[in-house]
Amino acid sequence: MSDSLLTRHVPAGRRLRCPEEQWELALGQPHASLGPGVLCYRGFRFAPGPVRRRLEIPCGLATLVLGFGEALRISPVGAAHRTRTVVSLLSPPTTRPVLGEHHGGIRGVEVMLAPWAAFELFGVALGDLPEPGVELSELLGVRVDHLAEQLARASGWSSRFAVVDQFLLRCREDGPRAAARVVEAWQRLERSHGRLKITALAESLVWSQRQLERGFAEQLGLTPKRLARVLRLQHAAALLTAGRSPGEAASSCGFCDQAHLTREFTTLTGRPPLRFLAEYQSGGGGVDRMASRITSILQEG
Repeated sequence: MSDSLLTRHVPAGRRLRCPEEQWELALGQPHASLGPGVLCYRGFRFAPGPVRRRLEIPCGLATLVLGFGEALRISPVGAAHRTRTVVSLLSPPTTRPVLGEHHGGIRGVEVMLAPWAAFELFGVALGDLPEPGVELSELLGVRVDHLAEQLARASGWSSRFAVVDQFLLRCREDGPRAAARVVEAWQRLERSHGRLKITALAESLVWSQRQLERGFAEQLGLTPKRLARVLRLQHAAALLTAGRSPGEAASSCGFCDQAHLTREFTTLTGRPPLRFLAEYQSGGGGVDRMASRITSILQEG
């Protein structure tokens, strides 16, 4: 079985393994004590082999990769000079597609986070992080090495997810708290798929637009307008993959017209809508990192 046949959404608690033992995936749910901002876990293992590439598109979330194997390479599309080689990574939300590639031998747990939860866990201004992310050891030092050792020694994915639970709970003990109005604004934008006007959002929170922008830049890593762009893209991508036409998606998602949708898709994913859809579907429905987002496209080696 090739990588392109990875099932798009593995139910939580389930594990998929390639019959040839070339890869393995497992999904898990974070401990309830971590609250609503820590969204899901995905364990992964890839055997050494030919280069594998995955295009990650903006999804409005932060990504934490806790590795205990070989390194992977990540770079913003169109900015190869910013390529980073990492084992563990904290990646803020972005408006630029990112290419990840590796030759196998990688193992780890991927954690999807609401951006404000990443701020609370690691106490870092997400807007100050470099694209496409920072090696976690640069933030946490030897704690990351200890975590990698624990993950490597664990007997299976359930045990590894429990190790991650304890690690994140300890991080939260020492971290700051996100501003309540920032969290509320993020939730409202999420519910509206990015269609809520930013001026009206700020007014409803009894906050100035500048205060809202400062809070977002620090605690979410994107301004409200940039986050809204990403959320509209995500809604449009979901509609396209569900069979809607680009014209219908443009109308439903608040774009001026189909040409506007095409420009945004090309800017944010590097592909116009129909090419994006064709590549997504040719990859067996993509390799999305969580059920509520269109996040990834497998690339030809």
